[in-house]
Amino acid sequence: MDPLAAHERAQQVFADVLAGVGPGQLEAPTPCSEWSVRDLVGHVVSGNYRVAQKEPPAPAHDVAGLLEAHAASARAAQAVLAAPGGLERTYQLRIGEVPGAVVVVMRARDALVHAWDLAKATGQSTDIDPELADWALGTSRQTLTEDMRGPGRPFGAEQPCEAGRPVADRLAAFLGRAVD
Repeated sequence: MDPLAAHERAQQVFADVLAGVGPGQLEAPTPCSEWSVRDLVGHVVSGNYRVAQKEPPAPAHDVAGLLEAHAASARAAQAVLAAPGGLERTYQLRIGEVPGAVVVVMRARDALVHAWDLAKATGQSTDIDPELADWALGTSRQTLTEDMRGPGRPFGAEQPCEAGRPVADRLAAFLGRAVD
């Protein structure tokens, strides 16, 4: 799958799940124990703006505002990554300098797995975009190393997940989420 298309598609999947969040669910806990639904959306929006080298706006207080903030941030990140040389240049992220070809895959995976987190936290189906989830699982298996897992690291230990579960559940489990 083309990484730019995967990024755009993952951002849309995130937006679709976010659109299903009810107003009373913004403070609900998510599989990312340190974040509420609102915090998790802020994380994705901030990550998109970091790629676009822009400051994120003040946090929104309702679902409509979060949808607008996410849409603007997703467009900004996609525009920078898709610009001439966008995948060849390096980006300054919290983890250091990262090549654009790696950033686009990271951002696609981040948006998709956090869409799964939102779905899980708000009682929506976690069977989201199987083709994209399969691509993200494959790239994750190729690039994620054990030194990236554990406390204070981006990913937890791989969790058990039955083979017959939706591929997005298997991705979430591979990235350290409890799927049951």
